[in-house]
Amino acid sequence: MARWSLKALCLAAAFVSLVPICGRAAEIPTDFTPYVRLGHLLKVSVYQDPILDASGQGFVNPGKLVREEGPVAMPVGSGTIISAEGLILTNWHVYAIEDQVQYDPRTRILRVAERASTTMLVYRLYDNDPLKVPIVQFRAEPISLDEEHDTALLKIVEDAEGNRIDRRDFSHVALGNPFGMKITSDLTVLGYPGKGGDTITITTGKFLGYYRDDRFPGQDGFIKTDAAMSPGNSGGAALNGQDLVGVPTAVTLPQLAGSDMGYIHPVTWALKGFVVARHKFGLHPPEIPLEWLTSPYNSDETAENTFLTGHVQASDSGQGTETQVIAVRPDKTLEEISQLHQELQSAAFVFLIQQMHEYGVPEEDIARRFEVPLDRVREILRIELQDESVSEDIRRYLGGEFYYANSESDESGFFILTVPRKSKVVLHVLKDGFFPFRRDIRAGEGAFQDLGRLQIYRRQPTFPSWGPS
Repeated sequence: MARWSLKALCLAAAFVSLVPICGRAAEIPTDFTPYVRLGHLLKVSVYQDPILDASGQGFVNPGKLVREEGPVAMPVGSGTIISAEGLILTNWHVYAIEDQVQYDPRTRILRVAERASTTMLVYRLYDNDPLKVPIVQFRAEPISLDEEHDTALLKIVEDAEGNRIDRRDFSHVALGNPFGMKITSDLTVLGYPGKGGDTITITTGKFLGYYRDDRFPGQDGFIKTDAAMSPGNSGGAALNGQDLVGVPTAVTLPQLAGSDMGYIHPVTWALKGFVVARHKFGLHPPEIPLEWLTSPYNSDETAENTFLTGHVQASDSGQGTETQVIAVRPDKTLEEISQLHQELQSAAFVFLIQQMHEYGVPEEDIARRFEVPLDRVREILRIELQDESVSEDIRRYLGGEFYYANSESDESGFFILTVPRKSKVVLHVLKDGFFPFRRDIRAGEGAFQDLGRLQIYRRQPTFPSWGPS
């Protein structure tokens, strides 16, 4: 029962003017080793005579496997080391690479390149000379992958050959306040754009303010800059002075009129990953001061919410376990929240179709995409979401009022969810075969709050009586 804004469901995806890219004077760093290039190890499978689907764009069957090649290294983006333990901040889309598919209709050969490892290759300058090409020195594994904020936190755990290491002496970059800059302050962007070759590329530009547009809530809050950026810069560093204030993420499409503009995620958007690193893995990510989060320029959920974390344990085994964790406002029952969630799902479907049509997607294409009859699409387009069919709770929820938040604990029992600061909530932990867990919680005033270990108790099975009654 995840909470969302209906606008965010479709309008973030409709922000077609952006494509992923992978008050102090500009200062060029003297230590370039924290600014790394990231890549994947790919294995390539070669198939003969694949069976195409009806569209001719996909494959029903890849065909006969002819051979496998690799693994081969492929750089995909940039990253920044932000702690002595080797934590690397980058974009989610840099880590979450899709399979690369090439098909030659002449030879009917299909080549599929896919990730060979969950770790990423870390290319770092060997002798701190920015004019030289960085080499693969380490491998890093994911600590937190936050698709919603397009941020990822990795940790260096192996050397180039795959041997485990535990270093705590990495040169790293300090964070800076992304909401403390004056308009037209200087920004320095460091990364490895593909058009810049294999050496680090450093560009400078101005801080042009924050992106604001109610139509595209997924991008609301981007830092705008005229510093040159292009694909490959994704996940890299945007510095104000010597401090990391953001992660270069997107640029305007080249066919749009006017000058190019780059978009940078504020470092505060990585807070969830920092909380996971601290409370799940016991690591030491940099601190993000509360005054940064409460800035009037911060439009993210972190401006008003706190992250609740904890570990759920089964009492009989003492081990972590997967569960559903729900924080509910005290005046609502779980049954009422379940009904609200179902209403939201229906309303979200209607809103998504209406917005796609408003942005010019033909009715026939909408019907095909959602696999519904054309008459049903036309019926949905006539629905007024603001009429009496929408409950008052739905309207308040969409207006930003808190009703519930939910998460799922992972195999270790760890969970994380967001609730308003200083709010009272009822925490429910649910799992088949266990008694429901319930606790009243008062959220704190800080950026995060750990609830420690929560024990749930297994229901005792009932056995038939074999003795006399």
